[in-house]
Amino acid sequence: MREANLVEGAVDFLRRGGGPALESVYQQPVITAATVWRRALEKTCFIGITGSAGKTTTKELLHEALSLGSRCIKSFDSDNVLYPTARTLMRVAPWTQYCVQEVGLSLPGHFEPILRLLRPRVGVVTNIGMDHLRTREQVAQEKGKLIACLPAEGLAVLNTDDELVAGMAARTAARVVTYGFGQNADYCGEVLSASWPSRLVMRIRHRDAVTLLVTRLLGSYQGTNVLAAVACAHSLGVPMADIVAGIGSYRPLLGRMSVHTTGRGITFIRDDFKAPAWAFQSSLRYMAEAHAARKVIVIGTISNHGGSTKEIRNYKQALSSAAQAADQVLLVGPRALSILKRMREADSIARMHAFESVRDASAWLGQYLQSGDLVLLKGSNRVDHLARLALSVDRQVECWRDRCGWVKFCDHCRLIDKPAAP
Repeated sequence: MREANLVEGAVDFLRRGGGPALESVYQQPVITAATVWRRALEKTCFIGITGSAGKTTTKELLHEALSLGSRCIKSFDSDNVLYPTARTLMRVAPWTQYCVQEVGLSLPGHFEPILRLLRPRVGVVTNIGMDHLRTREQVAQEKGKLIACLPAEGLAVLNTDDELVAGMAARTAARVVTYGFGQNADYCGEVLSASWPSRLVMRIRHRDAVTLLVTRLLGSYQGTNVLAAVACAHSLGVPMADIVAGIGSYRPLLGRMSVHTTGRGITFIRDDFKAPAWAFQSSLRYMAEAHAARKVIVIGTISNHGGSTKEIRNYKQALSSAAQAADQVLLVGPRALSILKRMREADSIARMHAFESVRDASAWLGQYLQSGDLVLLKGSNRVDHLARLALSVDRQVECWRDRCGWVKFCDHCRLIDKPAAP
């Protein structure tokens, strides 16, 4: 009886305390243990990767490049805040040669505790967007702390195509290596092929050497992530042949320009993990350049940090660009109808469709789509769960919740086959 009362009291404490209580009871012991364990890992090279977009893909590519000839650990998926970082560290053995950790920025002041725990020797920065702060300069100031904390014997890998990233070189005494598509980069890239159905093929120049790299990635804009991984791995002494083999074998993570082919011959390109407004146009440009019988773009929730007026402007710009890139455009969400009404002046309004629920959008697509069609799903998985549009082509989807508390993709959810009220 006493034990039951203790459990009930602990549960009540967590319920009343919310996030802070959960952190103190559940997460803090892991963070403390990881801090102690980090001291035993002096022989491991810790690599931190940050940026406003491309962090996860760059991390995955770098891990593939390092793993062929070394023992390497990486952070899981997009886990990039303090507690997941601690969990990554607890998986590192003393004989591990590399640990690649994505470092994210949720709120100002959240970056430093991660860096104090990780104590990286290598820092990689992809680009600077709006993120959770008001200006790009503020974002750069925060993310640049990764480069500023590097030891003098460390390595900073910076993107010269982004002036705010390139400027971080002044914040470190570590060796600086640059990458980009400009001729002044240490690792200079050139896209040879990227339009669907082709995958990304690049030529990379470093000093007097030229390397051809064939990837399984979609979109020329992913070339920045490739260059970052190549520059980092090669600067750490990995042979270029191993880098080419590792990166060339990598398949995109689910929801990050991943390909979903159905039994009906309809192909879905899923870029439905997140949709920040500042980077939204990249996937739309990819669709504009794609070669397919018919093209459809489905737009879900666009992440916005600029207020309601800017939010409407973001949607109108996305819809206009999508209409130029595809034969049909679907806007899905509770405000879809009201947003589309603001597009009445557009010449392409007849090819735009608004659906308040994913289920309604699925019904429309079920009637419209045919073999050979190419469909882009672009949204925020946490809110939209657009994956159901692709999954329902080949299987019976029963869960059509408009709101879902799960962060995971529907592909991995046991509720996908269980009927639920919208």
